[in-house]
Amino acid sequence: MEKWQNALANLAVSITAGMLLATGGMMMSIGNQQVKITTQVENIAEKLDALTENIKNLEARVRSLEIRR
Repeated sequence: MEKWQNALANLAVSITAGMLLATGGMMMSIGNQQVKITTQVENIAEKLDALTENIKNLEARVRSLEIRR
C-alpha cells in the first residue's frame, strides 16, 4: 500500500512540475510575442512619422507652386 502511495505522490509531483514548466514556457512565449508586437508598433510609428514629414514637405511644395502662379 505504501509503495502505491509513494508512486502516486511522485506522479502528482511530476505532473505539477510539468504543468509549471508548461506554464512558464507559455508565459515566455507570450512575453516574446509582446516584444515582437511592441517592436512592430514602434516600426509603424516611425513610418507614420516619416509619412507625416513627407506630407508636410509636399504641402510646402504645393504652396510654393501656388505662390508662383
